[in-house]
Amino acid sequence: MSNFTFAIKTSILFFPFVALFFTFFYLIYQYHKYGSINCFRTIIIYSFILYIISAYFLVILPLPSLEYAKTISMPAYNLKPFNFVLEIIKNTNLSFSDFTTYFPTLKYASTYEAIFNIFLTIPFGVYLHYYFKCSFKKTLFCTFCLTLFFELTQLSGLYFIYPRSYRVFDVDDLILNTFGGFLGYFLGSLFNKFLPTREKIDKDSYQKGESVSLLKRLCALSIDFINIILLVFLESYFVYKKYISIIWLILPFLGYFLIILIFKKSLGMKYLNLKFQHFLDTKVKTFNIIIYYFSFLFGYIILPILLILGSYLLFSHHYLTLNQFEYFLVIILAISIMIDIISLWLKVFQQDLFYEKLSKIKIISTINEQP
Repeated sequence: MSNFTFAIKTSILFFPFVALFFTFFYLIYQYHKYGSINCFRTIIIYSFILYIISAYFLVILPLPSLEYAKTISMPAYNLKPFNFVLEIIKNTNLSFSDFTTYFPTLKYASTYEAIFNIFLTIPFGVYLHYYFKCSFKKTLFCTFCLTLFFELTQLSGLYFIYPRSYRVFDVDDLILNTFGGFLGYFLGSLFNKFLPTREKIDKDSYQKGESVSLLKRLCALSIDFINIILLVFLESYFVYKKYISIIWLILPFLGYFLIILIFKKSLGMKYLNLKFQHFLDTKVKTFNIIIYYFSFLFGYIILPILLILGSYLLFSHHYLTLNQFEYFLVIILAISIMIDIISLWLKVFQQDLFYEKLSKIKIISTINEQP
């Protein structure tokens, strides 16, 4: 039991780091496919990740020391099916006609290990049937593959980190775990009766996807930012070594902006099913997009930088004292933060911002226009 609680506690501590790494890709995929983030779907997906981590840690933990692993002399595998049944019959007084022998038999190690192996994969079968809509055969196959992965992990000594396996590769585990997935499949049918079906979750997601949330905008910007950084990296690797000039680092930004002007959308917008729309429902022109991005960059990046540089120049020429310079910096940062807060507040209520009003265009979703 102590090993069980240790594995669960470890998985809970490890889960936030996995979730943090997974979240960005999850947001991008959900916005690409559904146009929105469904809270109930998110709970299902993240609980599934926590379950997989917990099941994995239950299989590999606790880890022995390398010195102890070298002294292990037990067999590395058992290929005899239903050996646990023979162990139970041989080492207990189990009698199917005598109920008083049931409880002592349950306390026997082979018995509760068999029960544990069944319960280990029941949630897996539930998830596959309820949310992932897997067929019966596919559920059994996936459960078997998951179990085989766990058993090979043990047989390989945690991918050959250890000189030999510190746990037994057991064919009984394959049988019992697969049976657990079998039970989970039928239990998954019950979840459709009192929880929203996958079809209902998808339908709600598509309806919500018609709006363009602030988070969706940030995801599109993140994709664009990553693409620009990759272009800068590639150019610096192939070109910048020979031609050292700041112009060569500016070219990727100009090239990416040229792509936006040509296709009337960025790669981030394209992947997340977004597009520009004119306030008057007329054709979006290149001029509108130039005003949109220039006013956006000017309001949030260029203007604060110019104010900071201006204050620094005044300070360097002794027009400002150190205290005055620090005072100006605080005011500039406070104004920038206030602008960001106001923008966030307006976007929460789907209000047009200054750069949208100046350019007369805004970003809308096309998720429900997809064939």
